[in-house]
Amino acid sequence: MELEPLNLNANDNLASEYFFTKQYDHAIEQAKKALEIDPNFADAHSRLSFMYRFTGKYDLWLEEWEKAARLNNDSEDIARVEAAKREYPRSGYRGAIKRVVSLLEEQAKRIYIDPAWIAANYAFLGEKDRAFSWLEKAYVEKSGFVSSIKSAPEFDSLRSDPRYADLLKRMGLPP
Repeated sequence: MELEPLNLNANDNLASEYFFTKQYDHAIEQAKKALEIDPNFADAHSRLSFMYRFTGKYDLWLEEWEKAARLNNDSEDIARVEAAKREYPRSGYRGAIKRVVSLLEEQAKRIYIDPAWIAANYAFLGEKDRAFSWLEKAYVEKSGFVSSIKSAPEFDSLRSDPRYADLLKRMGLPP
């Protein structure tokens, strides 16, 4: 950042580090700095959507998620965000997440969806058995996101469960 303050990836990486250390205000500020440099930088919109989700700003979560999906021209992600946007006014945040996870499971039958993302959504919903079922699948498949299990706040609700410690042990990670 000191050498290249206009480097979008460096800005986004710093926002990500703030996010993983649960410094959400700093993370939001850093993602916004990246968007000041390039308002069409999809990764920063995506990161910002997660930060808003974790801080309970659900309208902004959906808004930023949609921007990222459209900038990436990702029809599957667009379908997910549109489903969440339809469900959110009717059923609130939990209803939107339930709809998203249902759609993710449908999509996973025809395209690759990282099982750890599905697990993360079940963890949000407090459905630990389903979360661990999908984490087991992620572990077997050596998914990319499962490697973040220790730092990703998505999995905070699972950390006290003995299955979490067992999974970390099998992954060769300290508890």
